[in-house]
Amino acid sequence: MSPATSVRALTVILAGLLAVDPVGLRPASADPIPADRAGLDSYIRDYLMSNPEVVRDALLKLEQDEQVANTKRVLLEHKDAIYAAGSPEIGNPDAKVTIVEFSDYNCPYCRATYPELKSFLKENPDTKMVLKNVASFGKDSEAVARIVIAASKQGNFEALHDALMTQKGQVTEERALDVAKGLGFDIDRIKANAAAAETAETLAATQKLADQLSVNVTPLYVIGHHGVAGAPDDLAAQLNAHAESVRKNGCEVC
Repeated sequence: MSPATSVRALTVILAGLLAVDPVGLRPASADPIPADRAGLDSYIRDYLMSNPEVVRDALLKLEQDEQVANTKRVLLEHKDAIYAAGSPEIGNPDAKVTIVEFSDYNCPYCRATYPELKSFLKENPDTKMVLKNVASFGKDSEAVARIVIAASKQGNFEALHDALMTQKGQVTEERALDVAKGLGFDIDRIKANAAAAETAETLAATQKLADQLSVNVTPLYVIGHHGVAGAPDDLAAQLNAHAESVRKNGCEVC
């Protein structure tokens, strides 16, 4: 928060304190609260000087509220691109809760969190994941992303996603095609679709969206107006908390 913003915030806080009955600010043994404006101003000033944590906590709360409001604004602005039909999905197609994951099949943290996400979807049958492959790990990742986009048009996508996320070592175009072939996908059709301009545009749009949302780490999960970055130890707990919030309060930005 900038100094100017802090000053404005402090003004708001003080104005709010003066506009309401400040009984809650009075210690049990304090003198009666002055009734006149000058006395009340002095009372509040003395209280804040003696209890500076009140201002600190209020400023922190205001900053958090501003961050949430800004996040909602950005997500609403890009709502269609985030939840656009056509992105590969796994989970319940009629889900109440949607989690958007920005990832890369060669991202070690994406692979590390995948078993936890798979369990989360199984334990929460009212959820689904929209997968945004940003292909940030080089040419191999870009080639795999094209194959995945193309393969998603053939159905049975969840099996392919599972197989690619559980691979060991670098996933290349050749390996991705071998995996798809083993799962019964039409490889000639995948190759044709992967090379199509439409697939390139889809991938470019995803990468542009990631830039607009300042996605600088994978995986990144968006649930409602909340985001979870990387592979935190409490990933499942955070996902559960945010999913429950969406169930109870709806989603303003979905």
